[in-house]
Amino acid sequence: MKLKRSTFFGIVAISFAISAYSHAASHITLQDTAGNSAVSIGAQILDSLAITNFRNSPTHYDNSMSIRFFLDGHFTEKFLFAARVNVNTDYTNRDIPEHSYNPKEGIPYNKQSDNRRTWDLFAAHASYKLEPATLLAGFDYLELGPARRNHVILRGEQNPYRPWQDSSSRLQKPAPTPYFGYLFEIGPIEYAQYAAKLFEKKGESKYVHIHRLGVNLPKNITLGISETALYGTTTEPAGTNPNPDADSSGRGFEWAYAIPFIPYVFQEHLQGDQDNISLAFDLSIKTFRHWKLYGELLWDDMKSPTSMFDDGWWGNKWATSIGIARDSLHLGPALFGWLTEYTRIEPWVYTHHKGGGYTYAHYNQGLGSNLGPNSQEIYTELDAKVSIIELSLFGSLVKKGTDFGSNIQDIHTPDSPTDKHFLKNGHTLYYQELGGSLIVEPWDFISLELGYSRFFGDYEGFAARAAGSLQW
Repeated sequence: MKLKRSTFFGIVAISFAISAYSHAASHITLQDTAGNSAVSIGAQILDSLAITNFRNSPTHYDNSMSIRFFLDGHFTEKFLFAARVNVNTDYTNRDIPEHSYNPKEGIPYNKQSDNRRTWDLFAAHASYKLEPATLLAGFDYLELGPARRNHVILRGEQNPYRPWQDSSSRLQKPAPTPYFGYLFEIGPIEYAQYAAKLFEKKGESKYVHIHRLGVNLPKNITLGISETALYGTTTEPAGTNPNPDADSSGRGFEWAYAIPFIPYVFQEHLQGDQDNISLAFDLSIKTFRHWKLYGELLWDDMKSPTSMFDDGWWGNKWATSIGIARDSLHLGPALFGWLTEYTRIEPWVYTHHKGGGYTYAHYNQGLGSNLGPNSQEIYTELDAKVSIIELSLFGSLVKKGTDFGSNIQDIHTPDSPTDKHFLKNGHTLYYQELGGSLIVEPWDFISLELGYSRFFGDYEGFAARAAGSLQW
């Protein structure tokens, strides 16, 4: 699990820093003379314009302005904290529907007119170190796995653009979640556990529990095994789900899942075999300097490992991302990086036959890759940075199924076929994407970004984006 840490300064000072990758705001840092506490405050104003034009659909113009505030620091060396908030105003030529603040409609927003809306997001986390454990809490994004393009386990804030997003005026962004947890670090072994609340339907409960055991092996090899347990209250109208065990009205928080070191698969059986349990593995190999080989494998409710390639049973659900990357390659004045990643997600992955209270989703966005079930992508990217300029070139091949079992909201019923078909002929969308982005940072307090993608295949058209930010 990725834990975000803060960097602090040894004296009271005003310092300025900006990340070319995260566009983190510059900040003012205040610290007491003893160095026991410090607070960094930053702000950023960002304005962006996106233009999308696809065959058989109108050209869309989306302008977004956001004001962002950042706060991080520590009270004593053991207590760390951070927070950030985005306040956004969007102008668009789309028709913006009303929002009822039901999580099924995505992240909430306030409709100001037919073509204008305002919305906001915040995230915060804190940690307190108690040897050998660290206590964790926050309202933030949870990310698990080494994949750079498509996390299939927990994607956190990962949100690659997909052309089908352009058909909706819903906010296509992942949302943070409230959580508490703890991290144990003993030599080369790390154990992290989280309990988080998800939002599927207003006023109804939904929870996910995550734990991961990681081992740092010699030669810079890291191996992890993790489980997730997901459950909640029934969200569908009574009688609409024909599965005999679909009703879980009034389901509350299961405290047994918050107990450390106990496999969820055992707990779930003792509690009635009623929850959505998944098992995952992740591997990162950095044996050779500047090279990284990585992979993630998610098993979602499979009968056994030997059934992984058995398409005769729809419940043999799995997903994987495998990649290789080369970082920090110096050629003359330029610093290059390169990666290639393959992702495959079988039909029915992230879904559950009990419906929305058990799907692998939060605010109608998947917790795993936003490719969704029954999909495949091959992605490659080349980056180069010279002084104040960073250039990225990328390409991808994407296939996405459209038949039953390809949408995270699909519900398998007793009358549904018991087999599955990965990317079935005649029911699969295909596209290629070729594009690039340019980031220019002439000064610490200003950054500019341009991006363009050209799409071929079933999504024919382009997506262009320009953004500028001022931070301090």
